[in-house]
Formats: sequence, C-alpha cells, structure tokens
Amino acid sequence: MNEIHESNRRHWDRAARKWEALRDEDGLWRRCHKEPDLAFEGGALELLREIAGDDLTEKDVCLVGSGDNYTAFALAGLGARVTSTDISQRQLDVASDRARQLGLSIAFVQADAANLQSLENSSFDLVCSTNGFFVWIADLQGVFNEVSRILRPGGFYVFYDIHPFVRPWKDQIRPIEMEKPYWETGPFGDSERETFEFNWTLADLLNPLAKSGFILFRILESPAEDSRFWQGYSYVPGTDNRLLDWKENPRAGLPVWLTVAVQKPPAAPVDGHAA
Repeated sequence: MNEIHESNRRHWDRAARKWEALRDEDGLWRRCHKEPDLAFEGGALELLREIAGDDLTEKDVCLVGSGDNYTAFALAGLGARVTSTDISQRQLDVASDRARQLGLSIAFVQADAANLQSLENSSFDLVCSTNGFFVWIADLQGVFNEVSRILRPGGFYVFYDIHPFVRPWKDQIRPIEMEKPYWETGPFGDSERETFEFNWTLADLLNPLAKSGFILFRILESPAEDSRFWQGYSYVPGTDNRLLDWKENPRAGLPVWLTVAVQKPPAAPVDGHAA
C-alpha cells in the first residue's frame, strides 16, 4: 500500500465511529435495500438498470471504496451477490453490523482499491464506485487496472462522483470565485487529519480508463437534484431550493455529478463461437 493510501486508511479507521453516529442521525441506511434511489445520484441507478435490468439476481457485483455502504445495501436489495471492499476495516465493521441488522448477505473485504489481490480474476459481472471515492485515490491507473482484472469479459464498471468542474470554486453562494486552478490536482494535505486528497480533472479520470482497455458506454453530466448537495453531508432532503437556481447560486450552473459506464471488452470468439 502506498504511503498516501496508508495515511488515509488510518484517518478513516479513526473517523469510522464519528461517521457511524452521523449516519445514524438520518437513519437512511435502514431503507436503502428497499429504496435503492437513496443510494445513488447523477443518474447512476438508471444507468445500472439500463445495463443489467431491474433485477440483479445472480449478478456478482463488487463495490470498490464502499465507505458508508449505502450502495452495497441497495445493490443487495436489488438481488445482487455483493462484495464490498474498502481500505478501512473499521468502516467495514460498521457496515457488516448494519447488514446483519438488515438481513443482507454481503461479503466485506478490506483492501486498497489499487491492490485487490484477494479478489480473483474475472469474478464479477459489475463493479461500482460512488461519490467520495476518487478524492482519496493517488493511483488511478492502479485502480482501473484492478477493476479490469476482476471484471469478467463483457462486464461493466459504473461510477459516479463529484464532477471535476466543481472543484476549483470557493465554498460560497455568490459571487462565484475561484479557489484554485482546475489543473491543480494535489495531493492536498490536511496536517490535522493526516490525510491527502486529490481533485482529479476529467482527463485524469478518463485517460487511465482507456489505457486499462475499457470501452466507453455512456457519460452523464448532471446538476444537483436536491439542495442538500450544497448543505452538507446528510442524505435527508435539503431545505433551500434557491441553491438549485444558478442565478442565486452560480455554481449550480455547472454539472455537479460525473457518471461514467465503461465495458471490459467481451471475450474474442473461438472457432466462430463466443469464448
């Protein structure tokens, strides 16, 4: 594990109980397995359904960088056989306890997303990652190479995350004012938390996917659909719809979600038949 990922792992182990309490306040983790829309943004769920259908039964799905695991619960509720991986064992311990309470069968695996060596080659039909993942990743190429390795031929990788165009701006309503250049990507260190974050550009995200051999299926760029995006970390509905109006909040005139679906090339035919 590289030093940046190791430092971030220690942070998330320390912060796990704080985030457990924060998520218990809204309690929405108890509903995601029955209301999967709660666990997705940016049209990602609709894209997943387009690729795999409404019923994921018999599908092997891996969630990489699973964090609070709302998406793992949602995918399990849709019938998938879910493997949830995260760099923080304590985050996984919280999620495992919640899965037991919900009656969900999910495999939890502690792993660096750039080194998923405990997962077998070509073992998943679908791999996902969600909001708040890439900001912690120092080695995008390593992650995408591993995602490609664990996917079966013809399988899909779908992710949504904060759109890179959101990153340069100061956290204020108006006037819109730059905090840094778009191309200044980090790492940005936080000495108090001992963490490192990255603000990757669109090119930083898409070019390594191509280098890993993926075929582009779909890109979506979406605005925030709920003012909670501008109001904090809760999943509960926001309270100020003015924040969705770009005339009131200029940053709302930019896409806030980037959603991407790519496919691992299907296996080459053998003697005129699919392999």
